[in-house]
Amino acid sequence: MRPSWRISLALGALGAATGIAAAPQAPNYRVAYHLRVVERAAGETRLLASAAVSGPPETDLRLGVRARTTELQGLLGTLPEPDTVNLAGLFFSRRQVGWSRRSLPLWEEDSYRRWSRIPWGGTALLYPFGPPGAGQPRVVWVEITVSRAFAAGETRASEEVTIIDSAIAFSAQAVIPPRRVTVRMWLVRGDTASSRQVVDLVPETTGRRVSFRLGREKLDFDVALERPEPPRSGRDSALATSVDVVCLRVVAPESPETARVRCGRLDDIARRVALVGGDTLMATFGWPPAR
Repeated sequence: MRPSWRISLALGALGAATGIAAAPQAPNYRVAYHLRVVERAAGETRLLASAAVSGPPETDLRLGVRARTTELQGLLGTLPEPDTVNLAGLFFSRRQVGWSRRSLPLWEEDSYRRWSRIPWGGTALLYPFGPPGAGQPRVVWVEITVSRAFAAGETRASEEVTIIDSAIAFSAQAVIPPRRVTVRMWLVRGDTASSRQVVDLVPETTGRRVSFRLGREKLDFDVALERPEPPRSGRDSALATSVDVVCLRVVAPESPETARVRCGRLDDIARRVALVGGDTLMATFGWPPAR
């Protein structure tokens, strides 16, 4: 028999009245995931958290829910059809089952797949800590509404998460393999910094030569984007933890030195690349402007 704490995906009756109406698939559209984390306890229902994640058609959803000694992580994706969408998910759950003789927590882990076919604008229910049962005083579920709308070429993902009750740890992220990345770079030497250079790069293709000026000195570097090494663990691989990560490869032209590599997500956070000779290359990875 399936353990009661396992996940269950079910079609929610409220889905028929929410989201946008189904329409013929447009050449460019955005898929949107609207999520609500709801709790029912002592006969009362209340909202714990909400989120909205959207992006181009290939956008997947990385979901995380944790409460007390149980947590669930999952990766959900869509397989669109004219009037319906298949919402498929791969899930990893973890719960504490006791303590060792040395007072260390003992955990039980499990992984499984689920899918649900719903109309566009419909809602699937996700029970991260087990489906409702007789005598169960508290039930938590996640409502996942999937919709789509014409996008006019916009490709950047968006995420918004609101936590109402901090007793529930909840996260929702867009997962998109970047096809093109805007890299902003500047060279730093002591208290001196060059002007910023902005280039658009496509991962795993021929890179570009970029020039920086520090005072009267000109320095050239060949830069390119690579994909990171595949995750070693089965969990990280299944949850695509590095699919939205790129690695900047930097090397001086005709230099015998080994190329310097720094990886990161497209979050516009500056990352340092230590270069031979003591200089530092600062770089940010971001989504290119909407076209």
